[in-house]
Amino acid sequence: MSGGLHKGEWQIAVAKFDELLCAGNRWLLVVMLAIMSVLVSANVISRYMFSFSFTWVEEVTRYMMIWTTFLGCGMALRVGGHIAIDALAESVPASFARCIRALIALILAVTIVFMTVLGAQYAEFAWEQETPVLGWSYGVIYLAIPIGGVLMLLHLFMYAMRWIATGQWDRVEGFDPQALS
Repeated sequence: MSGGLHKGEWQIAVAKFDELLCAGNRWLLVVMLAIMSVLVSANVISRYMFSFSFTWVEEVTRYMMIWTTFLGCGMALRVGGHIAIDALAESVPASFARCIRALIALILAVTIVFMTVLGAQYAEFAWEQETPVLGWSYGVIYLAIPIGGVLMLLHLFMYAMRWIATGQWDRVEGFDPQALS
C-alpha cells in the first residue's frame, strides 16, 4: 500500500482515536458535573445564609443534567452500565452467543441512529421556543439527543467487535456495573 495507512498503522490510528474519544468524553462529563455541583452548592449556601437564590441556577443545572445524561450514554455502554439481560447469550455455545451479541449490536446501532435522527428533528422543531428564565433556545437543549447519539454510535463502533467476540465489557478501575445489581 503506497500513500495510505498500512494495517498496523490503521489499527494504531483507530486505537489512538478511541483513546482520545474516551478521554475527551470523560473529561467533558467530569467538568460538567463539577460545574453543576458548584452551582447547586453555591445556590444552596446563598439561599440559607443570605436568603437569596439565583433563579437561573435551577434551569442551567437541569439542562446540564440532560446534556450529561446523553453525553454519558456512550461511556456507560462501553462498561456494560446499561440494563442488559445476558442469560440467553451465557446459556448457549460460544459461536451462537457471538451471533446473539452481533444481532444486539446491530439492533443497538439502528435504534441509536433512529434516536439521533428524531432528536435532530426535535431540536430543529423546538429551535424557536425559549426557556422560561434564561430565554435560551430549547433547540440547543434538545441538541443533546443527536450529539449524544453520535457519541454513543462512535463508542458502539469502537467497542462492538471486541464485545461481540468476547462478551466482555471495558473495565474501569473502581467501577463494576455488574456489582450494582
